[in-house]
Amino acid sequence: MTDIQRILLTNIKKYRSRLNYSQMKLAELCGVSTSFIGEIEIGRKYPSARTLQGIIKALEVKPYKLFMDVDDLDDFDKEGLLSDLKEKITHQIANEIDSYYKGNKSGK
Repeated sequence: MTDIQRILLTNIKKYRSRLNYSQMKLAELCGVSTSFIGEIEIGRKYPSARTLQGIIKALEVKPYKLFMDVDDLDDFDKEGLLSDLKEKITHQIANEIDSYYKGNKSGK
């Protein structure tokens, strides 16, 4: 297994776990079999560009994040990571507020 494959499979597992997705859930979102996701995660298979694009979309990550080694994080632009986090949190808060107000309007 190459270093790039090791990094990719480690990051796919990491981001999948953060979303509490099973291999089955990720497979459904990507349009591939559960066994194929398992094969990717243990390093027996490597995803095609199309499958990789599906994984990136399903995991809601920027493509570079799947190829970034944890050892490289110290060298990476932390401002960019914080900016992404701020954007996600802002979006989640707006959605929660919208849901709250919609729920209160329908309950009156």
